[in-house]
Parts: sequence; structure tokens; C-alpha cells
Amino acid sequence: MHGDKLGRTIGFPTANIRMFRKNAPVDGVFAVTMTGIDNKEFKGIANVGTRPTVNGSSKVILETHLFDFDKDIYGRYVQVHFKQKIRDEMRFPSLDQLKAQIVKDVVETKKIFAEFVS
Repeated sequence: MHGDKLGRTIGFPTANIRMFRKNAPVDGVFAVTMTGIDNKEFKGIANVGTRPTVNGSSKVILETHLFDFDKDIYGRYVQVHFKQKIRDEMRFPSLDQLKAQIVKDVVETKKIFAEFVS
């Protein structure tokens, strides 16, 4: 689904996936893979929650940033596979602080995927 497109302005475009439920069984930031595109598995990082830094939301949203990916996948049916939790969702005082944390989260997530391969 279309989102606010804020992620791309801070260097982390996301695939926003509508969750047809009032509450999600998980929340926070996760190392994930996504399937359903070109018969491949793409690695990435996802946030499941209400986006407290960005105006918040009454609905739970799944936002997934895929590494080294630049395709338009609007309207596609995809599956997100949760591999490992990185941290809980939290509110940041500014977008700059959120971006700095995302950079750290991406580094941590890539380390996790490197360990899966080893």
C-alpha cells in the first residue's frame, strides 16, 4: 500500500504492508526476508508497530526496507518472514535520531544474516 513516503526521504524506502488485524502478534524491529517477487528471497529489516516518531497511528503497520532493492512492488502480494527481533519499537525526539538508529539497526541486521550463512 502507499504510505507517507517518508522512508525514502531519509534513505530507507519501505514496502508498506497492510495488516488486516487490530493487534499484531509481534511488534518492534526485525530481521526479515520477503518472498513473492521474481521467485527470489530478499533480505531486509522491518518495523511492526504504530510509528510513534512519525505522528503515530491507531493501526499497526508493517514497514519493510529491503537491502539492495529498487523495484516498484505496489499492488503485489508478498510474504514477510520474520527471522530475529532486533529491538522494541520506540519513539525518537527527531527524524535525525530515528535515522541514526535505523542505520545501527541495518548494521545489526546484516550481521545477523551473515551469521545465518556462516
